[in-house]
Amino acid sequence: MQTNSKTNNWYALKVFNNRLLQMQETVQRESEGLDVQTYIAMTEVDKSLPQKKTKNTLVSYSGEHIAGNLVSKRDIIRLSNKEQQVISYKKPLVASLMFINCTETFLKTLKHNHLTEFSYYTGTKQQNEQLQKVPAIIPDDQMQAFIWYTSKDQEVEYLGDPKDIKLGDRVKVTEGPFKGLIGNIKRIKKDRKFVLTIGTIAAFTIGGITHKMVRKLDDLQETA
Repeated sequence: MQTNSKTNNWYALKVFNNRLLQMQETVQRESEGLDVQTYIAMTEVDKSLPQKKTKNTLVSYSGEHIAGNLVSKRDIIRLSNKEQQVISYKKPLVASLMFINCTETFLKTLKHNHLTEFSYYTGTKQQNEQLQKVPAIIPDDQMQAFIWYTSKDQEVEYLGDPKDIKLGDRVKVTEGPFKGLIGNIKRIKKDRKFVLTIGTIAAFTIGGITHKMVRKLDDLQETA
């Protein structure tokens, strides 16, 4: 694919050392005044906090004095059934993956300034009868579908590099809140899943889509 180095496209970065959010801040700072966007898919996680331990907090009942206090079996049951404090927080869906919309020139300058902090995914293009490695461009329609879906706090699971996945029928969602999404059907752990691929960078399963909501693209073209 021939591209202009001054045209904005979506690219994917692999950020090292769990510094994804720091790299996003770096890009925002160094691109001030330029038409540059970044996107990190986030997911919500629930975490149970341990209960505050007191002298009457027990793990099991022994019928003995504990910490100088005789605690009844009823008290032990009440304490052990006490609800734990649960907090919810956001974290990156993929710990090292950040997307950036910018020119190829800006991307290469950013890489030059931060050689040890990230790498970008590459593809190949034909130039002077030779194949050369270039930053891999993510199709805009795939990227927009991914941003739309992951910003809805829906069930998304990261599968890794799609080259390790034998993707099945190409389908399009024809009804429901995800109407218009295009992906593949893959059997995963005995269940059929809707798989959304982002170029050759990553693959994700999307929950909440049943077989009744999709049609093969070939079938859709035949009935169009």
